[in-house]
Amino acid sequence: MKPSRRAAQSAPAWRELGVFAVLLVLYAVLAIKEPSFRGWVNLRNVLTQIAMVAIVAVGMTSVIISAGIDLSVGSVAALCACVAGVLMARHGWGGPEGILITLALGAALGALNGFSVAKVGLPPFIATLAVMVIARGLAFVVSGGGAIYGLPAAYLWAGSGNMFQQVPLIEKLPVMIVLMAVLYLIGHFVLQRTRAGRYLFSVGSSEEATRLSGVPVAKVKILCYTFCGFLAGLAGMLYTGYVGAAEPTIGDGLELDVIAAVVIGGTSLSGGQGTLPGSFAGALLIGLVRNGLNLMQVDSNYQKVAIGAIIYVAVMIDMWQKSRRRL
Repeated sequence: MKPSRRAAQSAPAWRELGVFAVLLVLYAVLAIKEPSFRGWVNLRNVLTQIAMVAIVAVGMTSVIISAGIDLSVGSVAALCACVAGVLMARHGWGGPEGILITLALGAALGALNGFSVAKVGLPPFIATLAVMVIARGLAFVVSGGGAIYGLPAAYLWAGSGNMFQQVPLIEKLPVMIVLMAVLYLIGHFVLQRTRAGRYLFSVGSSEEATRLSGVPVAKVKILCYTFCGFLAGLAGMLYTGYVGAAEPTIGDGLELDVIAAVVIGGTSLSGGQGTLPGSFAGALLIGLVRNGLNLMQVDSNYQKVAIGAIIYVAVMIDMWQKSRRRL
């Protein structure tokens, strides 16, 4: 018995459309109040600022759809960047080798999370919290507590390079924005149009029923966490390229922004529902709020209050939806 396509349905359409509606209204209000907010240059800056969060949100969406959570992504990003940075700057490794070790280590740490959840039986919160603390500590140990400079240009290019230098309207488009767009297109297709996507939604909706139908639940979960770890490693490389150095503080608080973006975008914390367009809208909403408040010179503490209020409302809506479904 295959998991039905109905089990793979996303969050209610009005929820996702509502986030995009809020985005349009917010953009219009900020553009009126702050003229410097308008135009391609500022939008490009916003997309650059949210790129790392949005990229990791692709993996986090799949994890949360499976009724899990990954608190370790920020620390994994830092450890991957620092390990690769040490190997390149102090041991002569080149950029391609650095990219490989960054992505492979991220995937390995993600697989460890998945194994702990799917095979050992640890709650996702505990398993990923432990990896979060361990990875952050190891990042400081490996780097010696400081930034690592002198990294190859090939390694830094993805986080600092631009494309379409001479193309009107989209000139100097950062590489990380292109990567983000490609990942969302591929991820959306996988979630909505493939057997793997149907399995994922089915696991999040009813793990026991999915197991009885013959789906390899443990394998699905391990692959979800592995993919999320892989993208965390990629985010670590992008952060490094963006700032020009590998630092043990990279990704500090990344997990909170990523989870917030995914939940705001309509993915249910209890699993079984979610879309990547919604997660992108959530990341963009957070980015627009921060960018607009920065341009209006609003105190950073009030910005945190605003983001926290948005998260609170999003979770309340999710809980309200669940209570309605039970009736």
